[in-house]
Amino acid sequence: MAVPDYSVGFTRAEVEEILRVHKAELKKTLAQWGDGGTSVVKRRLDEVHAVIAACQDALRKLAPEVYGRTRRAAQSRVARIAL
Repeated sequence: MAVPDYSVGFTRAEVEEILRVHKAELKKTLAQWGDGGTSVVKRRLDEVHAVIAACQDALRKLAPEVYGRTRRAAQSRVARIAL
């Protein structure tokens, strides 16, 4: 499932609303997973997690002062070779 970049074409309020809806859906889906554990519920759980992650990324882009900056991992290294 390709999750769109919610920072493009959405306002902060719209992304927060999408996040609220999917958090509620996550709670409901987790309850179903605990009761049955079927593969259909598992797939749905993965989809909900993907949308929540996309919303979190978008909120970090749209309001970094509130939600923190986007985390990036970087590493640089210079090796000296003795001649």
